[in-house]
Amino acid sequence: MRLRQTSKLRLYVLAVSVAGIVVLLSLAPAGVEALRSAPVVSLVIAASVIVCELRPINITCEDESGQITLSTPFAFALMLASGTAMAVLVLAVASLLADIRRKPLDRVVFNVAQYSLSLSAAGGIMLLASGSPALLSTPQLSVSEFGALLLGGGTFFLLNNTLTGTVVALAQRIGVYDFLRQDFFFQTFTTGVLLALAPIVVVVAEVNVGLIPLLVLPVVAVYRSATASLEKDHIARHDVLTDLPNRRLFLDRLTLALREAKHPGEQVAVLLIDLDRFKEVNDTLGHHMGDLLLQAIGPQLQVGIADDATVARLGGDEFALCLPDVDGADEAVRVAKGIVQRLTTPFHIGGFTLDIGASVGIALYPDHGEDVSTVMQRADVAMYVAKESHGGFEVYSAERDPHRRQRITSAGDLRRGIETSQLAIHYQPKANMRTGLVGGVEALVRWQHPDYGLGGADEVVPVAPRAGRVGQMTPSVLDAALGQSRRLYDEGLDLRMAVTLSVQSLYDHEFPGHVSDLLRRWNVSPRQLVLEIAESTVMADPRRAQRVLAELSAMGVTLAIDDFGTGYSSLAYLKQLPVTELKIDKSFVLGMATDSDDAIIVHSTIDLAQKFGLQVVAEGVESMRVWQLLARLGCDHAQGYYVSRPLAAPQLTPWLRANTIPDIDGDVPRRTAPTASAS
Repeated sequence: MRLRQTSKLRLYVLAVSVAGIVVLLSLAPAGVEALRSAPVVSLVIAASVIVCELRPINITCEDESGQITLSTPFAFALMLASGTAMAVLVLAVASLLADIRRKPLDRVVFNVAQYSLSLSAAGGIMLLASGSPALLSTPQLSVSEFGALLLGGGTFFLLNNTLTGTVVALAQRIGVYDFLRQDFFFQTFTTGVLLALAPIVVVVAEVNVGLIPLLVLPVVAVYRSATASLEKDHIARHDVLTDLPNRRLFLDRLTLALREAKHPGEQVAVLLIDLDRFKEVNDTLGHHMGDLLLQAIGPQLQVGIADDATVARLGGDEFALCLPDVDGADEAVRVAKGIVQRLTTPFHIGGFTLDIGASVGIALYPDHGEDVSTVMQRADVAMYVAKESHGGFEVYSAERDPHRRQRITSAGDLRRGIETSQLAIHYQPKANMRTGLVGGVEALVRWQHPDYGLGGADEVVPVAPRAGRVGQMTPSVLDAALGQSRRLYDEGLDLRMAVTLSVQSLYDHEFPGHVSDLLRRWNVSPRQLVLEIAESTVMADPRRAQRVLAELSAMGVTLAIDDFGTGYSSLAYLKQLPVTELKIDKSFVLGMATDSDDAIIVHSTIDLAQKFGLQVVAEGVESMRVWQLLARLGCDHAQGYYVSRPLAAPQLTPWLRANTIPDIDGDVPRRTAPTASAS
């Protein structure tokens, strides 16, 4: 998202800049000619435009610059008195002079361009409506000219605010429509009122140009009144002590970040930070010293994070970070490590050396929750786990969440869920790491609990035996998956469908017959089906499992060992089984970019598997860094959030058809995935 957002912002700025400069250059000759013959009144108004641009008013607001200028009524007045060309030229020059020393070049050009577009559009509308290039070149206005004046002012107001508001919204990752809607009151009360003063400026100048400075007072009063309201809103949404966003603003921005993370694979990280020894500082040195420490914490949390991230103080000694579009858990962990390291370094405040520290909890959307409250709650759980373990930081894990463990023990809930069709199948794509093409998907069970929301297979599989539903679930999942495989094939998508085999099915001699019946029912080729068996499952009774696996293999079904590395088997033993594919457990893959031991395990597994002629699939690929490492090690396939999160059936086909290219054999189109050289 971040790269896409940056590209969108740059393209927008470039488009507006080019269009505005073209308009400016086309009007410049006429503007220069108008200046040469301009009366004193117009020259005084032009000078007022330049002075007001050069002397902005500083305010406290959400926008980057924190400054507003008072040139609007004078620029519009100049257009009414002397025409569009002169007004555009003078305002462009004024903007250039004001910005050239204190703003980046691209922003300078953009400001000049948007002023040129706004004024020229307003002038064009008034010319079309009235036939006069300068409505107040004579003091009287007809009814039609008055209407033209209103249309021109409205055009300038809407275009100027839309052009500038869109830049702010894109830069701050705020929805453009939402930002413009929220900003409308302030802009109406300021720009709208000031535009209404423009005709008065012209009339006053005609009477006595010396009275023009007096008009600055009502202009300043309008801005001061509006900015007081803006500052009041700022205080309501920011922490008074640190001036960081408060809980209200943080939750608003997190809500927006989740809403914008629409594309598969996009993730948002929430980091909750709790200071470890802050209470000791307050108790021993007093609240004043504690306040000074909290003020020193904010800048440390902002070091090395992206511009679109939000750092907030939630209250007390608790802070939070929202990181939109993180590159998997790796990036969130990197940020957390940096925070822990900086906050562990002693602070020197008021003659004291304060040694604190921090515990950071990390939760990711959509991995750990698909709504704000769930992600926040799970980041909070991770933070307390980090505090208890004294490990500095912790990524949320369902296995270490006591609340989650309690609710997944309900076998009755699962029975009711199956009976009321709460279980659904989602499909996660697998990408070929050499070609970047998706050649298959895995069917994954999801539990849409009416009270707790969407849960994964880790909440279904452990409970299924106690609920007495394992024998019912596996054929049901296989039936749904093969039906989806048939639909994909009919739509021109020839992909392999992977389904996890339960222990009961593995030891059921009738199971191969059920598989054969379902393949015939859906008219699906056996080569399109991949049955995945957990390593621990197959090794519980390998001789018994081998008979069922041999029958399935003879049918042409592909067999794969799932979660390899978590059991107690060896590749040499597994080679005796009719399997052709091996999946490295995600617990090793997730940490291989930061843990050398995990990287060694993954490297050794890939090397040995390929020596035995097995295809290797890496689970849990959640970042470009891990993808690149696996590609260098020669891994065959990747599966994880970096490729795509699991998709519901209605989402799957559109995703597969997006950015399609033919595979290397010229077969049906398949969805492209990131390549190892992506940057």
